[in-house]
Amino acid sequence: MLDFLHQLFSHVCGQNLAHTWSPGGELLPCCQRCTGVYVGAFVAALLHLIRAPQPTTFWRWLNGAFLLFMVPSGFHWIPQNPELRAASGILFSFGVVAYLWLPLQKNILPDAELKNSRPRLLIFFTVLLATLTFTPLLGECENPFATTALSLLTAGGALALALLLVANLFLAARGLWDMARGAASMIFHA
Repeated sequence: MLDFLHQLFSHVCGQNLAHTWSPGGELLPCCQRCTGVYVGAFVAALLHLIRAPQPTTFWRWLNGAFLLFMVPSGFHWIPQNPELRAASGILFSFGVVAYLWLPLQKNILPDAELKNSRPRLLIFFTVLLATLTFTPLLGECENPFATTALSLLTAGGALALALLLVANLFLAARGLWDMARGAASMIFHA
């Protein structure tokens, strides 16, 4: 399985050995930042699926800040270490998932109950903090189970992002189709 994941992620990750964890002596399929991106995407997608936070203005600004944190981190404008690389990936993916979830929440899941947002924010921040804490701990762990766990979470995060992208592309295509039908209807009925 690891060989397949190494090949798969070689298309989207530089797999820099100096920036790749090897828990239990096995190299992960992608670098620390990409591991953070995909683990974070899996956790964030699962969190949104179970308890989507209400998309308030604060929520949008917070996730926008998560996205922007990748700029100084990705360009190495701030000192880098394994924890910061993973954290920047996790925060980035939480922001990406939040924004990719908005159209689904509006168009596909509009009846989801979003009342009483405070407990959902508490759950969100608790899960985010746990992800920021445990991802580097697993990456630096000497147990081979950590390799399996992080590899599966990484693959699950890649799948979650792919599904979110496909769902958003479907919604965009459906919106364009509806606009084209409306325009054609106006032209032929005018």
